[in-house]
Amino acid sequence: MGRARCSPFATLLRKRDLLRRQKPPSGSAVKTRAERRRERKKQWYSQPEVEEFIRREYPGCPDFAVVYFATRICTVPKNWRGAPVATAVDVTMQNELRHQLTDYDQLMLVGVQRKEARRRVQPKINAMIAIWRKQR
Repeated sequence: MGRARCSPFATLLRKRDLLRRQKPPSGSAVKTRAERRRERKKQWYSQPEVEEFIRREYPGCPDFAVVYFATRICTVPKNWRGAPVATAVDVTMQNELRHQLTDYDQLMLVGVQRKEARRRVQPKINAMIAIWRKQR
């Protein structure tokens, strides 16, 4: 008589058990879940560095906004690896101003396409950033 057939589930369990018994490669290139989580939460920039950059490049930006943007950049998990501080600041300012100070979200709720909604609110965002770029 031949071997009894195993269910697909039993086969998957066997493969899983085999994979678990394998030793990780030397040098431990495989990261644990906790290591990956810590890496995602790692601050890619220091808050004083970001605040100093914003104050230098956007002298008209109010102090509370400088602290808010720097905190967002340094604590909200985003993949800023390899991005310069200028890019992180620009993207964060654009996003926060779009969502907090314009009717972008309402436009999206009533069915306006994303590209069109962004086009409509961009002049207001550009004006705010231009004011902040000027000397106090």
